[in-house]
Amino acid sequence: MKASSEILLNATLVTADNQALTYEFILNENLSATECVCVRSLANGIVMPVPDFRESMKGTLFELNHVRVNPHLDNGEIIQSLTEALEDIGVEVFNQPGQNQMAICYRPLGELSENVRFFCESDGKIVFLAPTRHLRVIQSESKGPPSNVIKF
Repeated sequence: MKASSEILLNATLVTADNQALTYEFILNENLSATECVCVRSLANGIVMPVPDFRESMKGTLFELNHVRVNPHLDNGEIIQSLTEALEDIGVEVFNQPGQNQMAICYRPLGELSENVRFFCESDGKIVFLAPTRHLRVIQSESKGPPSNVIKF
């Protein structure tokens, strides 16, 4: 089976007023975002591409909801890379499915010990964060995403 070179992250935009805006990112094998869409309605399949997302969303904080994989490809390597990136920030991954179960299961990554947040740098690299790191978040008034969006 051919190895997958991409994984999809579904995430919620973190805002000061707790709006529920959902985005999806396609990450490559280096865990850099190559595409981004805003999900307007998952039930109706309404998604809006985010043009120039690397600049417009740079530093914008998201909370990871779930991961999706291509069920027709071998996702083992990319899942392992993501697992290692999460373990590097102190997040434990439990109950990981076996390679032959990954394509059909609801949580191909497994279960996480913490909520994971992340932001995208201008080169597309995703930076993962965990609450246990005691990060300080500030609100930005800069142009780009809505002013209630939390940025670093």
